[in-house]
Amino acid sequence: MKIKAALARKINHLTVEEVELSPPKATEVLIQMKAAGVCHSDLHTYRGELRATPPLVLGHEGAGIVTAVGHNVSKIKPGDRVTINWLPACETCPTCLNGRHNVCERLATTTFKAVLLDGTTRLTASDGLSLKHMLGVATMAEYAVVDQAGVVPIPDEVPFEVAAVIGCAVATGVGAVVNTARAKPALPAAVIGCGGIGLSAIQGCQLAGLNPIVAVDVMESKLTFAKKMGATHTIDATQKDAVEILRAITQGGPEYVFDSVGSAITVGQSLQAVRPGGKAIIVGLHAAKVEIPLSVATLVLQNKCLLGSFVGSIRPRLDLPNLMDLYVAGKLALDDLITKRYRLEQVSQAFDDMESGQVARGVLVFE
Repeated sequence: MKIKAALARKINHLTVEEVELSPPKATEVLIQMKAAGVCHSDLHTYRGELRATPPLVLGHEGAGIVTAVGHNVSKIKPGDRVTINWLPACETCPTCLNGRHNVCERLATTTFKAVLLDGTTRLTASDGLSLKHMLGVATMAEYAVVDQAGVVPIPDEVPFEVAAVIGCAVATGVGAVVNTARAKPALPAAVIGCGGIGLSAIQGCQLAGLNPIVAVDVMESKLTFAKKMGATHTIDATQKDAVEILRAITQGGPEYVFDSVGSAITVGQSLQAVRPGGKAIIVGLHAAKVEIPLSVATLVLQNKCLLGSFVGSIRPRLDLPNLMDLYVAGKLALDDLITKRYRLEQVSQAFDDMESGQVARGVLVFE
């Protein structure tokens, strides 16, 4: 079938074009997309800064309605409302059996190579160019084909836009607090970087009962969003020494620092700022291809923990439904996280607004 999609034919080249999408195979489903989140990972991908590079169709956050299924699909049926799980764990490899579904050993040969679980693609450009599926899903398109393991049903009370961002931004931010840090209540926390993931981490800090919650960013607009999402204090890192101010506000440093940026600068700041015995949790991937020097003395002599948190250390089939239940119960204010909606043809504007700090989280909405 012919569909419209956000396509990166080559690095730093973004267009919306008509492409051909082949039908689902035996264990796959066809989804009519209703919403797709706009994430920095999409931007990094079309700029060639992550493992999978163009040519590909962008998008990994998404939600929609199942319209067709392969003959061996047993868990999903046409008409089901679903969110995308772009981390379809095999649940049989040693890593999965140890409970680490977010780093399943299968991901390296499928998801991170931007192909489906059988190692192939279903997308072709109008000139015959074979296209990969970003993170194995390619949600910035009118329709998507994914394996049945790559979808999770969503309740009727959860809007498609909310379900879309739960699949990555919210899971990553909240999961970093709840799963990776296993945060204990009534302790001080800081969140560095207040984009969609950082704002979700602030929500996670509230959920865990942390206090105070200090938000750090270089854009005043993002700090304004952080206050609305629950930050008790904010620091403009362009105007102040963020580490010193963090130590002053939290009387010696936060117990937990969540770095949603992951740059060479912010990783160092996180480790410096956290109090002795505390945890610095790195969530962002801005320095994915950079070697970062660290102070062994700071790490060892002060008994600090430096942790990586990939997609919030989630177990998708358990955590995504739980996050949706928390939203329905009013414990996650995710409607406020989505500050602007765009048509597919406005995807370039959506990326521009994200980079300039004009939105907390932007979402593409399909008719």
